[in-house]
Amino acid sequence: MGRGNMGGRLKAKVAVITGAAGGIGSGMAKAFAAEGATLYLCDREADAVNALADEIGATAIVQDITQESEWQALHDRIAGETGALHILVNNAGVEVVKPISEMSVGDWRFVMSVNAEGAFLACKSMLPLLKTGGEPERPASVVNISSIAGLIGFPNQVGYNVSKAGVGHLSRSLAIEWASYGFPIRVNSIYPGCIRTSMLELAVKGWVNAGVIPADDPWGAVGALCPMNRVGEISDVAMGALYLASDEARFVTGTDLVIDGGWMAR
Repeated sequence: MGRGNMGGRLKAKVAVITGAAGGIGSGMAKAFAAEGATLYLCDREADAVNALADEIGATAIVQDITQESEWQALHDRIAGETGALHILVNNAGVEVVKPISEMSVGDWRFVMSVNAEGAFLACKSMLPLLKTGGEPERPASVVNISSIAGLIGFPNQVGYNVSKAGVGHLSRSLAIEWASYGFPIRVNSIYPGCIRTSMLELAVKGWVNAGVIPADDPWGAVGALCPMNRVGEISDVAMGALYLASDEARFVTGTDLVIDGGWMAR
């Protein structure tokens, strides 16, 4: 990843990453693999996730994360193959870019089912394995990928904004709930800002259509909104996730890691 010496921070840890074939998902998968994790990569895009798994020596899982039965099947497989889970990264996400006047109930439910309900199902289904994988001094780790859109509003993406706010509160709720039961599991959220991915490209088109940024240089305009005067890279998020997943963050739970080039500090 071009960020110092890699290798060993996740040795002997089993991790599940959803949305693994996408930009941020694949970046995290590569970073985790380089640090020694045993990886189960979940994505609905069979060709892409199989290719990534072959590249980094991981197990590909072609999965619809909105289906509880498929989560139970993954739970049973991991229970049989490794017996425990140490890291769960809920990264899968979708976006519908439309003003609310043009959104259908189906659009709304689609975004909610993937972004919020998918993370809920993952946490619920993987809980027994996370309890087994965690130890009091080395808890298991859940990393939920939210967005700064879950903290502030952006035009033409109300479903995405609300779903990502829900993801953040899911993390805080489970961090407190599981700690109160004495479960050795940490739960945290990452809030990426403007990271150059295919999903951001879709959002930028929506902002252009809404007249929020100029059409002649949209990326320059987006970068200029950040105090650091640029958009972020996938590796910026991957390194944050790696920290939260590792034992270096063993006393970190219920927190929000904002990776946005200073956007939220303005």
